[in-house]
Amino acid sequence: MDLSGATDEHLLERFLRGDAAAFTALARRHEDRVFSVALRMTGNRADALDATQDTLFALFKRAASFRGESAFTTWLYRIALNASRDVMRKRARAPVATDDEILEASAPPPGPDHSEAVVTRLDVMHALEGLTEEYRDAVVLHDLGGLPYEEVAKITAAPVGTVKSRISRGRKALARALEQRAPTRASNLEMEDTDAGSYE
Repeated sequence: MDLSGATDEHLLERFLRGDAAAFTALARRHEDRVFSVALRMTGNRADALDATQDTLFALFKRAASFRGESAFTTWLYRIALNASRDVMRKRARAPVATDDEILEASAPPPGPDHSEAVVTRLDVMHALEGLTEEYRDAVVLHDLGGLPYEEVAKITAAPVGTVKSRISRGRKALARALEQRAPTRASNLEMEDTDAGSYE
């Protein structure tokens, strides 16, 4: 049976009824984005792979705990975020990613600015290492993961206003760090901070 058109929730229901193929389809659908989030969180390919494996294992074991109170992706990214944090704590060290690892997981979009996009991704990844956990969570999920404020708030269990504040302050901290690598791009990043505002 072709499961490619099934919703996440439908696949989860089928898995809970004993359909192993539904879990495989669900895992394959999300494993790349889970890995991408984990890599940006941990800054290390090996740690990101561990966090991805832990996330998918948790999905397998805890599938019945999904109640549908939030989107499936919100629930899954919360697991991925916690798995990434756990791996980082176990390693008891700061993220250390190589440029090749970052480029492998974050291929830039095609176009005339291809090389500039690559440099920007590398700069941001290195600068992310210096952010606090709360700021890094918010910036990774919103700015790099493309999730709306409301979904980031659900994943991180923080009010939307707090999420906006963390993103705003995280962007400013990134801009300061990027000034050491690429002053023009750092200024552009800070100029993009137009809708986050300042919240407590």
